[in-house]
Amino acid sequence: MVDLSPLLPGELCSHFLADFGAEVIRVDEPEASKRKGRRGKQAQSIVGKPLEEQIKLAAFDCVGRNKKSLALDLKSEQGREVIYRLVENCDVFLEAFRPGVVKRLGVDYEVITEIKPSIVYCSISLYGQDGPYRQLPGHDPCALSLAGIIANNVDGAGGPMLFSFPIGDVLTGLHATIAILLALRVAEKTGKGQYMDISMTGCALTLHSLHSQKYFKSGFLPEKIWKSPSLALWRAKDDKFLCTTNLESHHWASFCRAIGRPDFVPYQHDLERRKELNDSIASIMASKTREEWLEILRCEDIQIAPVNEIDEALSDPQTLYRNMIVELEHPMVGMVKQLGIPIKLSQTPGRIASFAPVPGQDTEEILRKLGYADNEIEQLKESNIIEVPSFP
Repeated sequence: MVDLSPLLPGELCSHFLADFGAEVIRVDEPEASKRKGRRGKQAQSIVGKPLEEQIKLAAFDCVGRNKKSLALDLKSEQGREVIYRLVENCDVFLEAFRPGVVKRLGVDYEVITEIKPSIVYCSISLYGQDGPYRQLPGHDPCALSLAGIIANNVDGAGGPMLFSFPIGDVLTGLHATIAILLALRVAEKTGKGQYMDISMTGCALTLHSLHSQKYFKSGFLPEKIWKSPSLALWRAKDDKFLCTTNLESHHWASFCRAIGRPDFVPYQHDLERRKELNDSIASIMASKTREEWLEILRCEDIQIAPVNEIDEALSDPQTLYRNMIVELEHPMVGMVKQLGIPIKLSQTPGRIASFAPVPGQDTEEILRKLGYADNEIEQLKESNIIEVPSFP
């Protein structure tokens, strides 16, 4: 897999595949090219730092693990020739530039498919490869805003609020992964490759899967301030929060009985009494600590979870039991921790075979496999077409 994606959605996509054995060659931009004013990829935020610091940062980079890095100037004819040779031996081509960039670089689908007709070529962009917005710039929040997601993520006053995590990036990376796997299955059966146009905005719209049904049927618009006592966040005595999702009537009834208010059971969906119920339950929940409520309510099979901070989430017993935190020994950095692999396959589990490379780390190895001689590699170095870090 050749990965030309400069930002998180594509990097996540290739990360998911790399964890399960895909050979991913990440094409990074040489530092010499970056000095000319070209934009580098997110994974290259470490470029320009001392090599020792680059290695340490890469050791903790779970998104870049299991990949190889080729530092290559794509604007040069010799650089494009390297890509063309790579394509002859790969199944997947991934890019996430603004529409039209790969055509200017000479690595668009039409060119690549001439070299490898069975290639699976995936393009990720903000709005898609066509349409009136195709050339507009932006990032994750733009996609979520246009798709109507931000409008329904409200603050206490009912106004729109940005997410603190790149929801759109992650969602798009997952969609791209699914698309690639589907296309690879078709290619395996028919020998034919295809082009995939993945729009971040289109992926964000899938978050409306439930609301859209109601809207198309009756013009339903979701409430801006959702204060259902069934689905809510509660502040405990120790100023920590709990989340309850007792949507089913029997869970709601169990919850009401457990907090000493069985009289609330008939009013789960009563809009007129919603404020009264919320205020009363908030007062009750504030009478005990979070851990006290968890112990009481979990025993009654009530849907409740702690609202963990990141340190709590990464040390939670369930997180640890599921091997979602792994400790690895890096040859130069020592023991490091990374996020584990969430997809659990019984016969072909994912594995962490290598740490994330620093940009250009595997350049010489890749070129030699493509048939480049040592003198040709030296010429590419001298011309700043490629870059190879000098390890101690």
